[in-house]
Amino acid sequence: MRVWGQVVAGSDRVQPNTTSKHNTSLCRRHRMKVLKYALPALAIAGSTSFIAPTAQSAEVSGNVALVTDYKFRGISQSDSKPSIQGGFDIAFDSGFYLGTWGAAVDFDCAIDTCGGANGGLELDYYGGYSHSFDGGLGIDVGYIYYDYPQDEGILGDYEEVYANVSFGGFSAGVAFSDEYWFETGEIVYLKAGYDMTLPGDWGLSFLVGQVDYDEVGYVETDKHVHWLVGLSKSWQGIDWSLTYEDTDLDENECYGYDWCDAALIFGMAKSL
Repeated sequence: MRVWGQVVAGSDRVQPNTTSKHNTSLCRRHRMKVLKYALPALAIAGSTSFIAPTAQSAEVSGNVALVTDYKFRGISQSDSKPSIQGGFDIAFDSGFYLGTWGAAVDFDCAIDTCGGANGGLELDYYGGYSHSFDGGLGIDVGYIYYDYPQDEGILGDYEEVYANVSFGGFSAGVAFSDEYWFETGEIVYLKAGYDMTLPGDWGLSFLVGQVDYDEVGYVETDKHVHWLVGLSKSWQGIDWSLTYEDTDLDENECYGYDWCDAALIFGMAKSL
């Protein structure tokens, strides 16, 4: 499941740092090329009269990215191999947003370890509301649906609701799913992070998160912690990132794979 070198909030995946639509409140994807257009709205009063159309401004953004490993909450979603990713967002002046995002995944599991999950594609669909208040406080609440259309095992699609807050460079968030992937039942995910700008417009990001599982399922533990530190820089129209991420899980607690091991992840992203 999975926005940074920078971490992107509703998802918690490692991807190249970009100017994300939801960076203020830590939501999901990368904001790139922006198009503005008007969305007419008709308000009808009674059966014979109406109010003239009004226009609401919206921003559309898209992106494509490549990372050497697609980590989500510390666990590789691409069998510790590169993943190409991309998505689109629509953000309205009201603060509401909609988006979709996809990534190449690889759950090359044996049936006796993780149910034969072998989906090669992840598609996420999400929507929510974000707002920045005077004084620097930001909030973001929303819903996300994780879809694995090519999966033939027990990986299964699932959904989450999330809420995030940010103030200055600090951020915190919580996510909840009533039926998480790999048959782990209900989960609660908590995270906290800090982002700062270094001289030369380098970005430095820190994040720590914990997943609490209601059922052990195919994950041989009832909780795990992950942490990361990322360095990012925009150069020549491309957003570059280098991120180190690790967990407190050993191989026996990670489906018998090295997906939870420490990794140094390189990423690059480009607007469409």
